[in-house]
Amino acid sequence: MRSDLYLKTPNLLSLSRLLLSPMLLFLQEELLALFFLTLALSDAFDGFLARKLKAQTELGKVLDPLADKVMLLCGLFLCVYKLRGLPEWLFYLSLLRDLFLLFGATLLTLKGRGVPSARLVGKAHTFFLSLLLFLCMLGLPVEGLSFLALMLLIASWFDYLSVGLKKFRNQTSSLSLS
Repeated sequence: MRSDLYLKTPNLLSLSRLLLSPMLLFLQEELLALFFLTLALSDAFDGFLARKLKAQTELGKVLDPLADKVMLLCGLFLCVYKLRGLPEWLFYLSLLRDLFLLFGATLLTLKGRGVPSARLVGKAHTFFLSLLLFLCMLGLPVEGLSFLALMLLIASWFDYLSVGLKKFRNQTSSLSLS
């Protein structure tokens, strides 16, 4: 591994998003949507850069999704409890899903199976939840998009569960063959 791993631009973008996301909870309402949009665009940009520069790293595989989860949970908390624009259940279901994914990824890592790569349905969930939060911060109606975000949340939860179970089963079956 290269010693300058932490200096890679995509990782710095992810780290910046991770550290700046909690600021959403303290900004004036007029600045929320623009600040959130900047954070969300940094998510797309760091992934693009990582692929373009061939700078995908193990650190980035952990840092980017962690930054996404912190950004989305801060945005959800804000939209639910400060702006009162979204239902509480969406925040709690998102939190449960993210804790489940964190627990599963940790378990797979400890078992030597590695963290599953980002999945299309998970990326769709992140995109539509980000759009929902952005529109909520603008004060626009979001009822239909809330339902879509919920459906993608559930679909991605089951998708990651399926992938994680397959990875776990592959390890346990290969262990029993040895």
